[in-house]
Amino acid sequence: MGHTLTKQVRLLVALLLLVAPAMAQQRPTEPLPSEPAFSEAFSWEATYGKSPAAFTQDDWRAVIDATWGAGLPTTQKLALFDQWWDLVDRHYAGFFNMDLDINVLRDRYRPEIEAGVSRGRFAGIMSHFTYQLNELHTYLFDIPVRNTALNKGVPTLVIGQWGTNQHFGAVLTPLPDSSLLVYKALPNHPLGLQPGDVVLGYEGLAWKDLYPTLLEAELPLFLNSVNASTEEANTYYLLQAAGLNWHLFDTIDIVQYSTGDTLHFDTALLAGQRRTIWGSEQIDVHGVTWPDRNVDRVSWGVVDGHNGSKVGYVYVTSWSFDAQFNIREQFRSAIDSLMRHVDTDGLILDYRFNTGGGALARDGYALLFRQLTRTIGFDIRTGTRDHFAMRPDPNRQENNLIILADPTNSYDKPIAVLMGPGSISAGELEALRATFHPQVRLFGLPAPGGNTGSNFIDLGDSNWFASLSNSSMYRVSDHQYLVHIGLQPDTRVWLDRDDVAHGTDTVVEAAMAWIVDPTATGTDDLPRTSTSTLQAAAYPNPFHTTATLTYELPEATAITVHVYDLLGRRIATLEDAIQPAGSHRLTWDGRMATGGLSPSGTYFYHMQAGEQSVAVPVVFLR
Repeated sequence: MGHTLTKQVRLLVALLLLVAPAMAQQRPTEPLPSEPAFSEAFSWEATYGKSPAAFTQDDWRAVIDATWGAGLPTTQKLALFDQWWDLVDRHYAGFFNMDLDINVLRDRYRPEIEAGVSRGRFAGIMSHFTYQLNELHTYLFDIPVRNTALNKGVPTLVIGQWGTNQHFGAVLTPLPDSSLLVYKALPNHPLGLQPGDVVLGYEGLAWKDLYPTLLEAELPLFLNSVNASTEEANTYYLLQAAGLNWHLFDTIDIVQYSTGDTLHFDTALLAGQRRTIWGSEQIDVHGVTWPDRNVDRVSWGVVDGHNGSKVGYVYVTSWSFDAQFNIREQFRSAIDSLMRHVDTDGLILDYRFNTGGGALARDGYALLFRQLTRTIGFDIRTGTRDHFAMRPDPNRQENNLIILADPTNSYDKPIAVLMGPGSISAGELEALRATFHPQVRLFGLPAPGGNTGSNFIDLGDSNWFASLSNSSMYRVSDHQYLVHIGLQPDTRVWLDRDDVAHGTDTVVEAAMAWIVDPTATGTDDLPRTSTSTLQAAAYPNPFHTTATLTYELPEATAITVHVYDLLGRRIATLEDAIQPAGSHRLTWDGRMATGGLSPSGTYFYHMQAGEQSVAVPVVFLR
């Protein structure tokens, strides 16, 4: 949930923003225009004698060594690594809900540095060590290496597409087979791309089979603009960045929607592409204009829904504290207008592309809610070597995250909140807080799980930029830490290829249908982590052998407890009976109803007790 900016790095951040406009207000997202390291006529195969798809780790590392030179002396590289490792050990708040031993990472990477590595290899090691922390607000990079222009031949791996995407000129979203759907493309795209086309990969190989090799070779990472905090979202970010990595290959493979033909283009055709296209994963909706990010972050209007309905539609692309955009007041004005001055049958709040900031929906939500609602809070690391020792975060207190309300003036019609992997930081936080409203339903894909607060870190070297999560968000109802647990949609739905080709937003259509008939639900409905007052918790979490679910029943009631996976599939039933009031516990050994052992991953205990329900996430590690 945003950053607390330390005094020591204010000047550095200001300089970075002057030279590289940021998608989020705190950091650069596009490479600086620097002198080309290679000419536009550069060919990987002509230069190195083989296709980059056939490169070994040693081949890639030789290219990395040649690109950025020797860099700092080894002693200084080791000191920088040790400093960052120690900061992670003492202050990183993402050890919950994952199996991570940073001593293993230190033992892997430190000897490599000690043996002597180039500047590019050191940048790669530092970015990959940090990437394995698997946390959205935690990143580290060598600024000149990261800002090297992505000319063909530069060995930098791009992850994510949440920036301006000037490097490719089209934006992609993964399909179920991990190929990449073009959902928007600039006019006169150098490859002639159109919505509905599909990017397969490069050099005749699927992108899903190419990027693991690039990760193993430890190319320096360009996070566009952040890492994710769940395995599912990280895979998603890697896939959607396929087009932005054309500089690593000689040919790109495309399937045209209009003809069905598979075409192979020389990636040199993309060398002159510099126009902006935002990776929003949204299709234009008639009746409301997407915010012009040069001047706005919020826009709203009324759109024609199904069966003659009128639906209020609000885009929020950031919750930044930037006074220029006055997002808090703009959002309140949007809700006020659509509640009090227009007769609407429901609302759609579209957070699918939101670059985060702070909890600025508070005034708008106060108009929607009927009663004061306590939602979430944050605990901060204590600064000791105990990775799970936490205390209340003085900068992100529970009382500041209460949703106020006016009982005489609330909204009791359907509210669809659209979310996905691009609901970053406070984009996910405000989607979660919206779920405390009884009329809210979530549509889309799981959010990236970046449920932490963070600080920028001054490492004492002006060439390095770092951010470290130091606090973790929890629900007030059970104090369960939510880092690495992405908010789940109630209805899982995403962009369909045929819909995209015809200019239709599949997610919006699903939300519109629900607003007209809130009793209708899709086949991909998932149990949501509930806002119920029913109390339940799971421990240990993560677990290897057995997890215990404890819960309190205020009165005797019929209760069912099922276990679901992230796709919403019921894999086990733990209880189906009438139980007396009081404390209860159940255990799950990770086995499915069929008797087989479940794969490692995140699961949900979903408990229904009378009219109340709660979903408790738990991580199983085999």
